[in-house]
Amino acid sequence: MTLIDGFDPASPEALTNPLEYYRWLRDEHPMYYVEAYDMWFVSRFEDIWTTMGDSTLGLHGREVTHMNTSQLVVHNHGAVPPDRADQVAGFPSVDPPAQGTLRGLVNQPFRPGAVGRLEAWFRDMVRTELQDVLAQGTFNLTDALGQWAARTMARIAGIPPETAPRIRELINDASDQTGDPGHEFDPTGMGEIYQLLLGIVGERRAAGADGTLPFIDKAISGMFGGRPLTDAQIVNQLMSPLAGGVETVPKVAAHGLWELSKRPDQLAAVRADLAANAGRAFEEAARFCGPAQSFHRTVTERVEVLGETLEPGQRVAFVTASAARDPREFADPDEFRWDREITRTLAFGQGDHFCMGIHLARMEGRVLLQEFLAVVEEFEIDEANARRTASTFQQGWDHLPVVIRAYRDLGGRLVRPEPRG
Repeated sequence: MTLIDGFDPASPEALTNPLEYYRWLRDEHPMYYVEAYDMWFVSRFEDIWTTMGDSTLGLHGREVTHMNTSQLVVHNHGAVPPDRADQVAGFPSVDPPAQGTLRGLVNQPFRPGAVGRLEAWFRDMVRTELQDVLAQGTFNLTDALGQWAARTMARIAGIPPETAPRIRELINDASDQTGDPGHEFDPTGMGEIYQLLLGIVGERRAAGADGTLPFIDKAISGMFGGRPLTDAQIVNQLMSPLAGGVETVPKVAAHGLWELSKRPDQLAAVRADLAANAGRAFEEAARFCGPAQSFHRTVTERVEVLGETLEPGQRVAFVTASAARDPREFADPDEFRWDREITRTLAFGQGDHFCMGIHLARMEGRVLLQEFLAVVEEFEIDEANARRTASTFQQGWDHLPVVIRAYRDLGGRLVRPEPRG
């Protein structure tokens, strides 16, 4: 084990093996201060659950829910950044109650009823297109699952489906720090997505925004602060849910399938009743494999938190990836157990910024596991060539080569793809 005497989430060591550092934080420094960022890191499940969900503590978005290193080294020096509601910034960086108002303009497609109506379309797409993917014999599992998640978000956002692969590529590249700990967020790619959405919002407005595309139309017809939103202000609200919907589920589902493949008894148990078990297995995958590392808040007034005095302008990082491995909440947390009883989860955040895409994520994850395991009889992950994103925000196995040994075609016939190379 590495001798740990400090923590910097952007250090090469922490990027390479964050779980070891999270264990150190939980056990020895559950409320840890990093002077370079003037920032506190909270690492235990109960502490995050209680503190992140307490709207009375004066910990707000104010800046963004995740900041890169170049932003963090610029301190506020006691000044509290203004609430960005007046700028109609994206809702994740706006304080309540304005945050809830802006979020409500774009959240209709993510509500349970809307997600339920989307499931048949999603399942049919996955079931049909999966056959061509499996026929390749070997492919990047994360990328294959990611194309369907990206197509779903494209449908929700009115983006041409042929653009979905490019959207996924840009979103993943934006947060990747692999091989270069000094890499920072590159606005070029996200700017391309911003301009695409700006054009779609303009088209919807010109066409009358009749409500058939609620992700955008409701914001066009809605009001904020007594005024309609501009096209740019609407796009500000769309960027975060689009990015989250494209990036997270594929990493969780692909990694979850890998964990099951390493545990034949668990894989067999899930297969025994996919309709009942796939959703539960995805829930454990969201805990064990969830890519989000932490979420940030800004201190708006002097406050006592977990025995420490936090000053205005300081930042707080709730390290949810650490909380997911906290033995105080989960027995044997470093073990993957498909049927684990999970009574509380931080995989989708907590409090005012709780992920509004939870219902969509759970539906997609459940269907992806169901459809893959329903037809794939034998598969294995090429672990030697797997590649993980290293990032202070989103980590995960972006490149997860899978070898398909045997699968069932739509007629039920067993197919053994020809080995490549």
